[in-house]
Amino acid sequence: MTKNGYQNLIIIALVLIFGITACASGTGETRGSGTRGNLKRLKTNKGGELRQNWKDYTVHKRNRPSSSFQKGFVAFVYKLKNEKKILLDSQWIEVTSDEMKAKAKIFDGTTSAEILGHNQELYGYLVYRSADNVSVRIIDEQTVELNYRYNRNYSQ
Repeated sequence: MTKNGYQNLIIIALVLIFGITACASGTGETRGSGTRGNLKRLKTNKGGELRQNWKDYTVHKRNRPSSSFQKGFVAFVYKLKNEKKILLDSQWIEVTSDEMKAKAKIFDGTTSAEILGHNQELYGYLVYRSADNVSVRIIDEQTVELNYRYNRNYSQ
């Protein structure tokens, strides 16, 4: 191999090493700095209790995606009425009446979880389909972002 070939090989190796270490340090930094919020699964399902007391919360519901042939909802967010914020994407709809609440039901098995943010503070609750993937990201001391990913089951 020529001198030029060795130089190119060394440059490629250095780029790979720096790229790998940059990715690894970014992942550790995210965990260390506490920018990832928590979704603490509850041992008992609070869905019924939360539905009864829904007026004590700011409630949002999420429909199934249009690609699903089944109807119904996949999740509910029950945000505590305080200065804290839970950022949701445009697929969430606020529940504003008893009629809306009565029509909104999840027909699949559900899981209840606490939405925790900065310093493990409670922001609200999430009742969602057990098959779906959810994560919480801390934006600042007053704000978390809820990321919801619908997992289509084979029969849905």
